[in-house]
Amino acid sequence: MTGLTAAAFAASFCAEPASRAVLVAGAGAAALALVVLTLRQLVRRLTVAMQMAEARSRPTIPADLTALKRREEELSDRIARLNAALDTLSLGFLLYDRDHRLLVVNRRYHEIYRLPPGAVTPGMPALEVLRRNAMAENQSDWSEAEQIAEIDALMGADAVPAQIQHLADGRIVAIEIQPIDGGGFVAIYEEVTERWNAEARIAHMARHDAVTELPNRVLLRERIEGAITQARRDTGFAVLCLDLDNFKQVNDTLGHAVGDELLRAVAHRLRACLREVDTVARLGGDEFAIIQAAVEEPADAATLARRILGVVSAPYALTHHSVTIGVSIGIALAPSDGLEPERLMQCADVALYRAKGDGRGVFRFFEAEMDARLQARRSLELDLRAAFEAEAFDLHFQPIYDLAQERICGFEALLRWTHTTRGRVSPAEFVPLAEEIGLIVPLGEWVLRRACREAAGWPDGLKVAVNVSAAQFTSTALIGTVKAALAESGLPARRLELEITESVLLVNGGATVAILHGLRDLGVRIAMDDFGTGYSSLSYLRSFPFDKMKVDQSFTRDLTVEQGSGFIVRAVVSLASSLGMTTTAEGVETPEQLAWLREEGCDEVQGYLFSPPVPASALPALLETWNGRRRHAA
Repeated sequence: MTGLTAAAFAASFCAEPASRAVLVAGAGAAALALVVLTLRQLVRRLTVAMQMAEARSRPTIPADLTALKRREEELSDRIARLNAALDTLSLGFLLYDRDHRLLVVNRRYHEIYRLPPGAVTPGMPALEVLRRNAMAENQSDWSEAEQIAEIDALMGADAVPAQIQHLADGRIVAIEIQPIDGGGFVAIYEEVTERWNAEARIAHMARHDAVTELPNRVLLRERIEGAITQARRDTGFAVLCLDLDNFKQVNDTLGHAVGDELLRAVAHRLRACLREVDTVARLGGDEFAIIQAAVEEPADAATLARRILGVVSAPYALTHHSVTIGVSIGIALAPSDGLEPERLMQCADVALYRAKGDGRGVFRFFEAEMDARLQARRSLELDLRAAFEAEAFDLHFQPIYDLAQERICGFEALLRWTHTTRGRVSPAEFVPLAEEIGLIVPLGEWVLRRACREAAGWPDGLKVAVNVSAAQFTSTALIGTVKAALAESGLPARRLELEITESVLLVNGGATVAILHGLRDLGVRIAMDDFGTGYSSLSYLRSFPFDKMKVDQSFTRDLTVEQGSGFIVRAVVSLASSLGMTTTAEGVETPEQLAWLREEGCDEVQGYLFSPPVPASALPALLETWNGRRRHAA
């Protein structure tokens, strides 16, 4: 309230136009109503005074009556203006006395509740006002008894917090009730439907994923906290972390719109697998999480995980595409694995990492020893990122030997990492990790630039072979990256050979072939690495004429063994020859393997028979050994 008595406020209102403007704007609706009430009381007193004066029949009465009537007219005019001000307020307004009888009501109140004019009038008890509302079909989520109880409760309170009333037609009304000095109360009504709905949407968005409408991390944490409280009193629960297998491939090749449609379809299937008491949330990307309530034993979670594996892995008939993906699941159990949200999510994530490492498409429960392995993996990740920032890698080069010319014709560039405390870290250990954490593309670009720079200083005619990952082929910048590396180093394009694996062709083969043609237009050579170890179609060999096929060392190893892989290598060499391609056999370690390959018409070989991968500083000696003396290797 204003801190003034009603009479004092009335006087200030009459004297200060600025105060009157503020009130008309709605800033002091309660005080304005008190002004009206006070002025009405003054009019009644003047009327009584006039009646008493007429009864006395004194000579001075005419003058007194004239003054009183003039004063009454002035007050009545002010009451009319104040009533008009009340009716222009954007807020509904009711003023009750200490007996719960209505003293003042404005037009906006009738409009908010869609009452006909005059439906609610001064003198009505509060209960009758509520009944008039009900008769106008303004039933709300408050019962009549609850509304009366609310009114009774406020009589002894200093203030009552604002209340929200949901009407039957969907509109929402905010009601603020304030007691007033001397008894009674004022009630202010505001229709807030649009604002309420907007705030509700914002609150929903803050706790839900925009793509799938599933709970997000924020709401998931709240639900886990609630489940923990329940678990302390009753049964446990499970937290399942899910990662969609091959989703990135779908998203990258078919586009984000298709990816979003697939995510919504997955969300729909996950909901269908759960009960009302369970929760499924999207954590971001292709990651989901589930809270399975009332889990009494691990078999309960295992049953749900198996159901999800089957349901999610079934084909999806999207609007314009049919796709199939898989899912890997990690499971943590409460209370055995912890009773803190972060701990349970961490345990489920560790188990998920194990599931993905075990071949994907499976589920794994968290085990204590997994934590140690994850810590080791995270430590390696930190070291790998630091090494990348410091460019603490090096290139080693393994010679490629031309059997026809009997000389080294080039070198394959191979990435090496020597850590200050770990020592030499195997590429088989850090390269897959680089792929997981998104470093493989920038790391591959570094290798390309460094290899071209080194090769530019070699004798003319020696080529350098560089491996290109499947991740690099998903980037449209690959052609520009190769062009820039050649320009910076001054290496002729004909001396650069890019090696790709069959897995590259499986990722959007059409787009990949287009990139390969773009690279070929630069003048570089293209080799298919490890041919025969993947699942590519021979149609790719027809649609794109590779310059070279490389025979994987796993086939070379068993060449001279009875019932070994000789027939496979012979077929690869024959196929390459018929297509006009060069063949290179990797992993040659014995003179017998070399003689067999020479006999079958293989063009090039590389392996420890000639040299292991060595630093760039050792290349001059290798060239002197194998090229300077024109030595026969057989």
